[in-house]
Amino acid sequence: MKSESFRKQALSLVLFFAAVAAVFALTRLRSDPAKKQAEFVVQQLLSCSSAVEQAVDAAAPSGSEPGLAAVDTDGLYAFLQAQLGDAMTADCLNKVMANRLPTRITALAGQSGGKLTPADLTLKKRAGAENCYDFSAALLTVTDSTAAAQVSGTITMVKEDGRWKASAITLNL
Repeated sequence: MKSESFRKQALSLVLFFAAVAAVFALTRLRSDPAKKQAEFVVQQLLSCSSAVEQAVDAAAPSGSEPGLAAVDTDGLYAFLQAQLGDAMTADCLNKVMANRLPTRITALAGQSGGKLTPADLTLKKRAGAENCYDFSAALLTVTDSTAAAQVSGTITMVKEDGRWKASAITLNL
């Protein structure tokens, strides 16, 4: 009689742990930490127009007019590294600077009359590519929510030092 009771308890315990493991596995499948970090990076990059303008103006030689591109980019690089350095690999940050993504967004903000903010940001996992996401968003002016542009691109994530970081970003304005 005791062995029958023990078997039932053991079976109940095994079933309980199997159910907990199944819930844990399903939760992990739904949660995509790489995608969440990719969304953060894209959101920050698309929101950086006024902050980049201030960093460029601060790095400008004295006597030059604000907003001109003929500045030393070290200040802008330092600013972006402080803002996104933990979220991008060093190579990705260098490519972002080389492709002038922040200054392109800032130029668009200047043409639109002010600071821009992304809206309706969507990320979709690219089929056949590991940790690569296609994204799209509308850039709206902060003052009156007027559509300034539609942007799209891709972001690829890698795990570096235990954290998800952007390793490549393309942006189509």
